[in-house]
Amino acid sequence: MSTRIIRRLILNVHQSNQRCIFMTSRQQKHSPYRTRTGDKGTKLAGSASMSQMAASKHENPTSIHQEMVERQVLYPAQFKGAGDVRIQQVNKINEGKMVEIIWKDGKRSKFHSIWLRHNCHCPCCKIDVSCQPTVDLTEIPLDELHITDIDLTEENVLKVVWKEGDKTHQGYLPSSYLKTYCYSDGEIERKSNAARMNFTTDTKIPEIDYKEVMATETGLYQWLRILGDRGLCMVKNVPTEEDHLLKVSRRVALPHHTIYGDTFAVKDQPKASNAAYRNIALNLHMDQPTYESPPGIQMLHCLRFDDRIVGGDSVFADIHHIVDVFRQEHPDEFKTLCRVPVTFETLGYEDAAGRELPVHLQIRRPSISLNNYGDVVAIAYHEQITGPLQVDENDVEPFYKAYQKLIQAVHAWPYKYRTRLQPGDMITFQNRRALHGRAAYVSNGGLRHLQGTYINIDEFRSMLIYLQNTVGDGSPIKRMGLLDMY
Repeated sequence: MSTRIIRRLILNVHQSNQRCIFMTSRQQKHSPYRTRTGDKGTKLAGSASMSQMAASKHENPTSIHQEMVERQVLYPAQFKGAGDVRIQQVNKINEGKMVEIIWKDGKRSKFHSIWLRHNCHCPCCKIDVSCQPTVDLTEIPLDELHITDIDLTEENVLKVVWKEGDKTHQGYLPSSYLKTYCYSDGEIERKSNAARMNFTTDTKIPEIDYKEVMATETGLYQWLRILGDRGLCMVKNVPTEEDHLLKVSRRVALPHHTIYGDTFAVKDQPKASNAAYRNIALNLHMDQPTYESPPGIQMLHCLRFDDRIVGGDSVFADIHHIVDVFRQEHPDEFKTLCRVPVTFETLGYEDAAGRELPVHLQIRRPSISLNNYGDVVAIAYHEQITGPLQVDENDVEPFYKAYQKLIQAVHAWPYKYRTRLQPGDMITFQNRRALHGRAAYVSNGGLRHLQGTYINIDEFRSMLIYLQNTVGDGSPIKRMGLLDMY
């Protein structure tokens, strides 16, 4: 069944004014919605209660149930990695405060009553196509909330009845949704482990051809998957006209605008205020850590790199790999960098860089951020734009000791990617993972001209997840240096 038809079916349900079911305790007692499932659990035989529900004078639950069937397959790709979503048995436990599901594959899941209630998929609890929740948690008496009945339809939709004070609520949750978002039995830790970056000592930059990226979603997915897994990817044979940078980037998202505009030219410019626009060496760094949300993806398109130029090679290194080793070798300094904030600052009061507006970007943040499992999820690093340290006086010397060791580790890192870009090369990399730098160069009358742009990390991640679930295998994507706690 096509997505368009499914959306129309859902819309028809809503236009028929089908809404969720609220009943008083007295109505619930005499309602045909009641099921026979008890605290000890029941082998579920199908949807025998649905015909009774259809006969109710209160609502037409068959229509509501039909919406749940359609909603379950509306975006089937989002559940691609869930595995076997068939339910063998469901048990109401802890006096209705929790539900245990035994899956056909033998796995077990537990869900709290409030979690299920908050994620109810009935028409008044979820906006149809977007599936955004509309449940008002302030109206739910948490201490009194419990499940009175559970059942499973033959379409693998879980039907739940909650007691909410003097009211009841009947709702539905697709099994594919429950399996995908299970949080029990170590599932969150498993998902967190699956999101960990894969590190490598291979210093060959992976490549893909421009035509593959532009031709199909499969080619686009291959590029983004490499970029997501490895942190960088070279797009080869890009036409050397300036408009092709944005043609490629817009396959993913609109440009991430910064103080340098939607695009920027990297070439030797007289009196440039930014070191990138000169011919001097650039140490490894990430761009724009002065932003609360630094750019996620950077793309540099080589338009010209004349043979007479000596030097100017591009260098990259995986800062997350570096910090992983640093943590093992310098555990105390690692803890300091997780705790003490560094200052990043970019100044432009006199419009020296040709910007339309003055600039004073400043932010204080830890160099390293962890999730609740202690895994590194984000790193901020740029030794050239650190501002005055503003911390407790007892933290000043420990910070500089730790920061110096981290800088030394970056400089000494043996697994650097090095390349001399050729016209038509477009190097794309995760700005928050792949530090980048440049060797100094002598022009000898030649020109080295790169055009650059950024993509927002959330929009890149969104497109990769979509393609992973539609073109790919549905497996989890890797961390990308943003503050997602997985």
